[in-house]
Amino acid sequence: MTAKAETELWDVYTKDRVKTGTLHRRGEKMQDGEYHMVVHICIFNSRNQLLIQQRQPFKKGWSNMWDITVGGSALKGESSTQAAEREVFEEIGLKLDLSGVRPDFTINFEDGFDDYYLLEREVNLDELHLQEEEVQAVRWADKEEVIRMQDQGIMIPYWFLDRLFEVRGYDAHGNLGQDIDIKLATMHNLASWMSLVEIVRDNFPGLETQELLDGYRGTVIKNIERGSAICALHGKIVVGVLLFSEKHNMLTCMAVHPEYRRRGIAGRMIKWMLTRLDRTRDITVTTFREDDTKGIAPRALYQSLGFEPSDLCIEQGYPSQVFVLRSIESGK
Repeated sequence: MTAKAETELWDVYTKDRVKTGTLHRRGEKMQDGEYHMVVHICIFNSRNQLLIQQRQPFKKGWSNMWDITVGGSALKGESSTQAAEREVFEEIGLKLDLSGVRPDFTINFEDGFDDYYLLEREVNLDELHLQEEEVQAVRWADKEEVIRMQDQGIMIPYWFLDRLFEVRGYDAHGNLGQDIDIKLATMHNLASWMSLVEIVRDNFPGLETQELLDGYRGTVIKNIERGSAICALHGKIVVGVLLFSEKHNMLTCMAVHPEYRRRGIAGRMIKWMLTRLDRTRDITVTTFREDDTKGIAPRALYQSLGFEPSDLCIEQGYPSQVFVLRSIESGK
């Protein structure tokens, strides 16, 4: 431990993370009921590689081992983000502005609280300035490599190391900040697909009973098998669904999770569908009628994509209307 480290003072907190107003000197034993704050910063690049550092062989604690990007204790008077900014600058010479940023998660340990920040930055390693007293090297490594290093005994054994590559960007409820993926559904998506349908079933005629819902599930399976089921994925959660028929050149079913509407998901699924249908023929979809409040959003969406209102009809015993996207030939 360096002389500087021995003079470090930490704020002391209660178990509820409230400052007690007292200070603790690093290296001394903490008393029962006293806690301090630690921060860890994991910097990833756009290829989902983690910036890792190798500790100096003379540094006390995990000597000569590879570690995640940066970590250390907060000093007296520092907030979590201030401590994170300082530690990153001190150890690798990278200046960060974490204004408005909160930790992605916190792990409680015997003597305190450990805040983890999972950041994405494109860092030029040649421009970093390593703290000679603590860091001997840095480099990028992907998930497979850091797990292999951990198995070889040269990487600090964080029990959650592999999960860091998967959870970055998620909040505690599994919501991702990354883009929604539009793809053909597989049987792996079926359970989440049906979970979404359970949420929106009251807005769709023909799903009123469990028997009808079971029948719909069978229809989804058939569409998955023939490649005519599209889903929008937020991580592994299905937040949008669309069924279509190449034979009849039509959109047969579409729904978006209520909490994910007004994000362009429905339009993206339809555009994906159009790449699979025959544009030399009319493409149809049946939706709610103009005087039905349920039809306000879907009718506006279809019209924005070039669909035109056509024949009135009854579908699943419900007053509906056909919308038509005219064939490319007829539009010439």
